[in-house]
Amino acid sequence: MKYSGIWPVEDRDFVSVAAKTASADSCYIATQACDFPYPKQNKTTRAICHIGGWILKKIDAQSTHVIYISDIDLAGSIPQMIKNQIAQKQASLPSRV
Repeated sequence: MKYSGIWPVEDRDFVSVAAKTASADSCYIATQACDFPYPKQNKTTRAICHIGGWILKKIDAQSTHVIYISDIDLAGSIPQMIKNQIAQKQASLPSRV
């Protein structure tokens, strides 16, 4: 999976596996880095998703309880201002689901 960087940050890519399981009232999605030998791309930094995932549980017909976890090493050099922007976007992500 590849993400475009915001200048002056290089693009990032992840090599990971994901699994999904669902029932009538819940859905679990998990992601983790793997050692698949995918070649590194030019001008792209390999980031690592140690663990990531979603738990979605139906409360009623109009509401869903959402849990989002993420432990990612973006690697390389990223200015603090951009790290702060990324952290703010990550924190608001579950509320947009």
